[in-house]
Amino acid sequence: MFLRFRAPAAALPLLALLPLGACATPRAGGLEVAEADRWEATNRKVYAFNKRVDKYALRPAAKTYRTVVPIAARHGVTNVYNTYNEPLNFLNDLLQGKISKAFRSVDRFLINATIGVGGLSDNATDLGRPEEPEDWGQTFAHWGIKSGPYVMLPLFGPSTLRDSFGLGFDFVLNPADFARDAAFSPSIFWRAGQISLRLVNLRARISDQGGDALLAGSLDEYTLVKSAYLQSRKNAIWDGNAPYDPSEDGSEELPADAPAPADAPAATPAPVAPPPPQ
Repeated sequence: MFLRFRAPAAALPLLALLPLGACATPRAGGLEVAEADRWEATNRKVYAFNKRVDKYALRPAAKTYRTVVPIAARHGVTNVYNTYNEPLNFLNDLLQGKISKAFRSVDRFLINATIGVGGLSDNATDLGRPEEPEDWGQTFAHWGIKSGPYVMLPLFGPSTLRDSFGLGFDFVLNPADFARDAAFSPSIFWRAGQISLRLVNLRARISDQGGDALLAGSLDEYTLVKSAYLQSRKNAIWDGNAPYDPSEDGSEELPADAPAPADAPAATPAPVAPPPPQ
């Protein structure tokens, strides 16, 4: 279910050359194809499957976790995983040509790994260096790869075709995993426990942030989840500065010579002034 495959370490230096060819490629931040949701029928079936897994496995585990583990400790677990992902953020920042953000990831990793006691405390954010996550899906978008259709993945949840491949690269090419495997050679059971704790902690965070109540009050959970995910991804791809799209707020102006809609009221002629008296 959560298998990780190892890539040859010799392949990593080659990745540093990719930004050189990607600089001239326009960013593919549009999600129109994903929003059309051409695979909706299948996606809804997968969503129903994920709901059952959540109901009978993840949610009970997260509820027990929230009961047993104090909230401060849960925040510490979240901070450790965020610190663990900073090398992945660094790699994707480099591949996108975001040099200043790449070195911010280095700063965050060094600060939280030392002053933050292995990442338990997010001192980097307190020092003005907030986390700015980057993943392979964002890198692919930066290189101009289109999103493709919206996909509901079993167990992993909402995604797009592009982000699905990005998720695979996140698993295979995470520098922190290479360092961990070289230093400790952890067993498959240790890795499974690490991933399981991460999933349960993430599910607990969703509950802490009111996600369960939000979904319970929705008329169509599937549509709400899809909309929230696509909006979040668009914001991440454009680093919070997505170009303005007038069609999103209905304020798009028609050209001056465009014909008026059929149901538009006829224009009232301007009043004509009477001729001056003779």
